[in-house]
Amino acid sequence: MSETLIRQTWSVCPECLEELPARVVEDGGAVYLRKDCPEHGASECLLSRHAWYYEALDRYYFSVMPEEIRQRDYLIRVNERCNLKCPICLASAVDTKDGPPPTPDMELERLEAFMDTHRPGSLKIDLISAEPTLRQDLPEILRAIKKRGHISSLHTNGLRLADRDYLRTLKAAGLDEVFLQMDGFDDEAYLKIRGARLARTKVRILENLEAEGVATSLVMVVMPGCNESEIPKVLDYAASRPFIREVMFLGTRALGYFRGNEELLMPDQVIDLVEELCGGLCPRPEVFRFQKLYFALLSVLGVRKCLYVQHYLLVRDREAGGFVNLDRFIDWKKVEPILDELPRTPRTLLGRLAWLFRLGLALLSPRALRLLPDFLSLLIRLKFGWRLRRLPFRPLLIGYITACDPINLDRKVGQHCGKGELAMDLGLHESGSDANIERERMWARLRKS
Repeated sequence: MSETLIRQTWSVCPECLEELPARVVEDGGAVYLRKDCPEHGASECLLSRHAWYYEALDRYYFSVMPEEIRQRDYLIRVNERCNLKCPICLASAVDTKDGPPPTPDMELERLEAFMDTHRPGSLKIDLISAEPTLRQDLPEILRAIKKRGHISSLHTNGLRLADRDYLRTLKAAGLDEVFLQMDGFDDEAYLKIRGARLARTKVRILENLEAEGVATSLVMVVMPGCNESEIPKVLDYAASRPFIREVMFLGTRALGYFRGNEELLMPDQVIDLVEELCGGLCPRPEVFRFQKLYFALLSVLGVRKCLYVQHYLLVRDREAGGFVNLDRFIDWKKVEPILDELPRTPRTLLGRLAWLFRLGLALLSPRALRLLPDFLSLLIRLKFGWRLRRLPFRPLLIGYITACDPINLDRKVGQHCGKGELAMDLGLHESGSDANIERERMWARLRKS
């Protein structure tokens, strides 16, 4: 073993879930998270096959991100019931008739009490878990969120949104945006990933969302050997449909039901897939530069974001008949030196404002003027809440995302998790990463009992 240490951290053993020291290392041009359990031996998670990328981004992230930033985005696990039985489900690991009783639904009063401890309009409320649309009182929940001025996001498989009248009901109740499971257009892939053929239904759901003008993020689970070829099809679909404001590529992880091995993907591996399959879109060097810019702005604006969640920005272009990369508009030779100044910039209001001013001058090249209103709108959304329906139409945010599991858990990354969680089984966690591991421990105890 010829590993070179990048950073020390903490994690858990994938077998017994006990806390133990871990290290992020470079070995043979790749980067791994490695740990050694006294009982179960060594284990590792591949983080990246591109050491230059990961080492530099890891170093930059921890040099600019403040240690403490208040959480403002919360996953609300409103119920543990579903109308699908996905083999990759992260929501529940207990699926036997003689298993423990199901977790009760989140009480509306409990959600209201939680929201009332925060300033009106300061939160993003992600209604999530198994399938939120099975809550008969979902419109009432949305009205409660809207009454307090918070952002409401519905994370859903979308089956009930195939009923346009039902979608209208949710929209009238205050629904801001939808995060739709959209794994492509191939029925065989859906059968493997979701346990049912859903391609036609998904298209009908998307048609309803577009007709009702609901800002939408497509969340595509990418499973190796199954649906990688659907990646460019999903992006092509989004190109001419501005109601789609984000496309998030989610690698499968060892949580809940799913205990794959070869199928597990970290965001860095999905970056490779998108670059390989999409004909010049989203090249890794561009993703690297944009990610530095994104982390820098989040740091200055005081917004939490996990290192494991990475992004890029495509721009819709009618002349090109699809998307173009961001280097068409940004002179990175001027911008990147300003980004590299941030770790040495005083963490004072005056220091940060001066840095933002220099960054603005670097961004204002002649070719960037066409996107100036879009840049300003994105900056406002970063600061005051990522409300999809208020994002500009031309840009499309690409996300390479993951969930923290016992294999990839890095406690130093998890402490910056961009999502908190409120649930009936585990209560309130300021880090969704912590909640994932606690839930795995709880399910492990239940399986043994």
